[in-house]
Amino acid sequence: MMASPSDRFKQLAEHWFLTEPAFFAIYCSHALTMNPRINCYMRIGKGRLEYNPGWLRELSDAAFEEVVRIEMLRAFLKHPYERQPTGATRKNMYSASDMVLTSHYKFRIIQLKKPSLYHLPSKMHYEWYLAHIPPKHLGGNSDPSDIPGDTPDQDSEQAQGQASPDDASDGMQVQEDQEMSNEDNTSPNLDDEVQNTESPSQGLDGADEDDSRQPDYGEAAELWEEDESRQLEINELIMQIKDWGSISGGMVEQIMASTQAKIDYRKALAGFRASVISSKRTLTRMRPSRRWGFEQMGSKYAFSTSLLIAVDTSGSISTEMLKHFFSVIVKFFKYGIEQIDVIQFDCVIQGECKSLKKAKKQNRFAVHGRGGTSFQPVFDYLHEHNRYDGLIILTDGYAEVPHKDFSTRARILWVCESEDCYNQHKQWMSQLGRCCYMNLK
Repeated sequence: MMASPSDRFKQLAEHWFLTEPAFFAIYCSHALTMNPRINCYMRIGKGRLEYNPGWLRELSDAAFEEVVRIEMLRAFLKHPYERQPTGATRKNMYSASDMVLTSHYKFRIIQLKKPSLYHLPSKMHYEWYLAHIPPKHLGGNSDPSDIPGDTPDQDSEQAQGQASPDDASDGMQVQEDQEMSNEDNTSPNLDDEVQNTESPSQGLDGADEDDSRQPDYGEAAELWEEDESRQLEINELIMQIKDWGSISGGMVEQIMASTQAKIDYRKALAGFRASVISSKRTLTRMRPSRRWGFEQMGSKYAFSTSLLIAVDTSGSISTEMLKHFFSVIVKFFKYGIEQIDVIQFDCVIQGECKSLKKAKKQNRFAVHGRGGTSFQPVFDYLHEHNRYDGLIILTDGYAEVPHKDFSTRARILWVCESEDCYNQHKQWMSQLGRCCYMNLK
C-alpha cells in the first residue's frame, strides 16, 4: 500500500537530510500545506509549499521526488519571489521558469517545457525567456503543434505521442522514453529498487487519458509575488550551504549568480528624477500665504526641469532597444519635466537636437550614425548648452572614458543596455554619475 502524501514528504525529508543537504535546507524554509483545490501537483510561493494529495497519489516515489526537486530549484533561483515584469502573466512566468530549469538540470522522469518548444536558445536567463516567448503562444498550456515552423509531419508525430527529442510536451508529464530514464544522472531516488522495477511512465498513471491532470500553469504560479525579505532569507541560506549534493555545477552557478544584488532601473530612474526636479516660484494674489493669510501674496510653483537624453547609435544598439528605452523614458518623465531633448551620437553628434515630444508626435525616431563610439562629443555638447538639469546616456559603454573638466548642475545617469555591460563599466561610470542597466536584448 502506497504511503500517504504527508508520510512521503516525511520520508523524503529524512532521505534528503542524509544525502541532499541543499535540498533539505530550502525544503525546511517553506511551510508544507495541503490544498486539494489546486489544479497542479504542487506549487511554491509566499513561504509555502502547497500540494494536492489526490494528484500526488498517482506519482511513483521517483516521480514524487522529482516534482519536489523542481519546486525547490525554483525557490533556489527565487523565481516565485522576484519582481514581476510589467505585463507578464503567471503562465508566462511559469513557462520561463521551466525553460531555465531544463537548460541547466537534467530531469529523468518529469518533462518540463524546453526552450526548443518555442525555437529559443538554451541557457538564457529567466527575464530573457519571459521577454522572448512568441506573442501567439503566451501562456502555459499552448499546443506545441501551433508553433510556427513545425511541419505537418511533425504535428502528426506529436499527436501520436512520437514527439521529437528536442521538443517538450505541455505541462508536467512523465517521459515515455525508457532510454531517457536510464541516462546517467546524479539525482538519486528514494528507493533504487522501485526505480529498477517500474517504468517511469507509471509515475502518472492515466495522465494521457485524463485532461484534468494537465497542470494549470496559472494556478501553479498563483503564489508568485515580489518579496524582498524572502529573497534575502534565501540568499543567506545559499551562502551557508557547503555541500550541494546532486545539483549540477551549472545549476549551482545559476543559483550563486542569483544572490548578486540586481539593479532595478525603475528605482534608479525614479531616484534620478527626484534629484533633478526643480521649480520656479512666482507670487500670486490668487493664493493666500500659508503663514500670513491674504495679508501677503501666496506662492505658485511651476516645474522648470530640462533633461537631455544622449543615445548611442553605434551598431551595438538596435532600433528595438531604442523603442523600448524611449517608452520607459516617456513613462517616467511624463510629469514634472518642462523639456526633454534628445541627441544621437556615435563618434560625433548625429543630426540636430530634437524634442522628445516632437519625435513622439511624429511616431518615429530616425536613427543616424551607426559608426564608432565616443562619449566626449556628448560632454562637449553639455558644456556648450549648460542649461540642463540632468543628462541620461543610453549606451553599451564600449568607448574611452570621457573628460569632464567643467562644472555643471546637470546630474548624470548612465543606462547600460545589458547587465554584462553594466558589470564591465560601472566602476568608471560611477565616478561621473549614477549608473544602472536595462536588459534590452
